[in-house]
Amino acid sequence: MSGPVSGGRVYAVHAVCPDEICATEVIWTAESDAEKWAHALSTDPGVLAAAVTWFALDSPGERRAVALFVQGKRQQVPHLSDDRRIGANGYVQHRSLRRPNGG
Repeated sequence: MSGPVSGGRVYAVHAVCPDEICATEVIWTAESDAEKWAHALSTDPGVLAAAVTWFALDSPGERRAVALFVQGKRQQVPHLSDDRRIGANGYVQHRSLRRPNGG
């Protein structure tokens, strides 16, 4: 376990599943701990990938994707849009934004 947050950053880990990008799984104060967790999470059944994003504390909107793992292997981090409806692989609408009957 790491000590106090240094540099005002925390590292969030979340899973990417076939039909959604899941909520943050855990938040770490050390990048190495977050990457170890994401590495393991990426091998769980039903998980396509696991990602690590750093967030600056007390600075709304300041964040950056730092790691992506698929089946335990580190990948190049793709460009991630701030538009939550657009994924790195094209148009992906979060299920909370979907409406019944396409309307």
